[in-house]
Amino acid sequence: MPRITEDPTRAVCPSFEGADWDILLQPMIDAHVGDVPLTVEEASQRLKVAWARENDRRVGAWNAQMEQDRVEQEDRDRLVREEAEAQQRQHEKEAEDRRKEIESKKPKIDTFDPDRAVSETIDPRPAPYALSKVGNLEYIELDYFTTKGCREAQMDNYKSISHDTLAFTQLEDTIAIRPLASLRPSKQIRNDEDLSWEEMLGAKNMLLSFMAKSNVWPIPHVESLAAFYVNLELHPRAGTALGKRVLLLYQSRVRREWFDAFKRREGFNISLIQDKLLFSMAEELSGSVIFNEMEQVQSCPQNRNP
Repeated sequence: MPRITEDPTRAVCPSFEGADWDILLQPMIDAHVGDVPLTVEEASQRLKVAWARENDRRVGAWNAQMEQDRVEQEDRDRLVREEAEAQQRQHEKEAEDRRKEIESKKPKIDTFDPDRAVSETIDPRPAPYALSKVGNLEYIELDYFTTKGCREAQMDNYKSISHDTLAFTQLEDTIAIRPLASLRPSKQIRNDEDLSWEEMLGAKNMLLSFMAKSNVWPIPHVESLAAFYVNLELHPRAGTALGKRVLLLYQSRVRREWFDAFKRREGFNISLIQDKLLFSMAEELSGSVIFNEMEQVQSCPQNRNP
């Protein structure tokens, strides 16, 4: 249906009187059938009735068109309003996300107990390199956790290289940025078998403590390593000087093998002492001791041939 462009409610019915309307009135009068002729006034009235009926139809169509326009306009207004509300929500979400990101990057510090004083003693702290190894579930020499190793780490804190200095490092297939101090191994670290028995006992306690506090080491792994050291301390060979050296050598090689085995997906229970392996190391060390003693005897001037 063509769109109605003029409002029919404002239309005014013509009078249908006068010579201008004779072109319509006269044919009606001539066509009238009946005993009584149709007068001009009656013909005019009939035209008025017909006009009113047609205008009522037009008003009905006009009102329907206006209702349709109203519904369509409301739909357009609703879509515009919903789009504006969606954009507003998106802007608010982006603003909230930026606020949270900024908040997450702010340095945070835990609360404190106003009634608690500092402890009477402060545990020695190993080098950042050693703590980084612990946090990454990697092998690290026990010497970093000895009194000597911690003292050297403390002295290193006063050197010119800042612990905030960053460096690039490769982690598997990616490049990461880490503090330079956590990447620098000490040049004076001794192998585990070169420690004294007492140094090993003190260092392993500190190592186990930092492993437990790291929140990355599984509890069964820490417990297995702790049981490993208990079994070494209680081993019958620990009663002799050479026996302790054998156990130190066993600890050094087995603990490193423990880490290597995890990389091969061949993890084992380190707390189970392998007596055959221990015996072979005892023979190896005994042979080395005898050989060294023989060299010392031969090197003495009084044992040389004249």
